[in-house]
Amino acid sequence: MTRPSIASDLCTQCGLCCNGALFDFGPLASEEVPGARRDGLSVLEDNTKYGFALPCPALEAATCQVYSTRPQTCRAFQCKLLRAVEAEDTTLDEATHIIIQTLAALDEVKQQLPPNSSLTDARRWRREEGEAGATATLTASPYLMMALGMLDLMLDQHFRKATERQVMPRA
Repeated sequence: MTRPSIASDLCTQCGLCCNGALFDFGPLASEEVPGARRDGLSVLEDNTKYGFALPCPALEAATCQVYSTRPQTCRAFQCKLLRAVEAEDTTLDEATHIIIQTLAALDEVKQQLPPNSSLTDARRWRREEGEAGATATLTASPYLMMALGMLDLMLDQHFRKATERQVMPRA
């Protein structure tokens, strides 16, 4: 069980689960859709599946502005780093250092992004280039792809499972 003060201390320094770095998308139950729309989330629909696009518009300076009405997937999510601090496998100071390093890696990716493009765009380019194989013409700068690769390695190591790269786990 997460102790509120540790979660509050750690999460309000970070915001990676909400800012689009960890995930591109968060799932929603159908009954959550009206509330998500009221809260200003970008609701996406695919047949009978619902979700919201990340980065979350309710995130301001690593703090959720709709915390009391946030979706269940947000309520349930705990990153690997928070779980490690809770289990006392990592100290709060060590976790803070990891967050600072990861945010710096995210800033490096953002500096490499072309104008009017996003982290989601960069990940899509990487997937497309990987699918095209050795004959692909690079859509994005190799420096962007290296920075994105480094960021994703850090995120996989400290914050999420590698299999969770695009979609926030369902609650």
